[in-house]
Amino acid sequence: MISEVDQLVVKITELEKQANELRKKRDKLNAEAREKADRRDELNKKMAELIAKVKEHQKARDEDNKKVQEFKVKREEVRKKLAEAKKEVDQIKEEEELEPLPKIPVPEKVLRRQLKQLEWKIQTDILPTEEERKLVAEIAKLQEQLEEVEAIKAMRQERNARFSTYEGLKAEMNHYHKAVIRTAKSSQRHHHEMTKLFSEIDEIRKEADQCHKDFIETKKLADETHKKFIEVIKEKEKYYKELQNIKQKARVEHFREVKETIEARAAKALEKYKEGKKLTLEEFSMLVERGLV
Repeated sequence: MISEVDQLVVKITELEKQANELRKKRDKLNAEAREKADRRDELNKKMAELIAKVKEHQKARDEDNKKVQEFKVKREEVRKKLAEAKKEVDQIKEEEELEPLPKIPVPEKVLRRQLKQLEWKIQTDILPTEEERKLVAEIAKLQEQLEEVEAIKAMRQERNARFSTYEGLKAEMNHYHKAVIRTAKSSQRHHHEMTKLFSEIDEIRKEADQCHKDFIETKKLADETHKKFIEVIKEKEKYYKELQNIKQKARVEHFREVKETIEARAAKALEKYKEGKKLTLEEFSMLVERGLV
């Protein structure tokens, strides 16, 4: 028959074992929860870094789009000017087909040199009237030729200026057109990078959400296990207290029994003493301790 004390010792031992198992399980669950939380925080940090990159690409893309619109406006302005310049150039070409520009018969510098020589001669030489009249007529003819050359030259300069303006506008138009294409491609690259980053962020967010969910579930299990652990500890303490009470009662009972035994022996020794019988050293000591002899 198992005693009450032995039963309590068995229960306490079992509860101690159960408490150790629960402690180990709780600590393991808490460690797993921390790992999930750390992984979640790491993913959230990485996601924040990627979001910052997205904002950088978004800003660059928006700036490129703004530049594209500005380049398009400038290209359209130049296109209108180019259309007008082309009309003028086409008109000049048509007129030149009907009536080509006259060539300069004598180079301007030759005419100016001849004119200067005649003017110097008429100013410095003493000439007969008839010869002087001829020189004046030659000078007038040279001046007329010079005016004609200057007119032709001015016409050519005007023509070349129109063609030069047309070519310049074509180059400017090409410049803005290339700028539109180049900047639009840059905008598209930034947009493509944003799309890639959004896809990566979505994957990271899914994993982070799963880690957070696992963390909540694992922490809940850890808390529940800790609660059971506390309950087992309290139950063990209850049984341990019962065991201590039983032991205390046993000690008190034992002390009472010992005391009663000693008192009975002391009474017997006193009776022997009164009867004049010989006492043992132990019996005599008992009577001395009680002040009976």
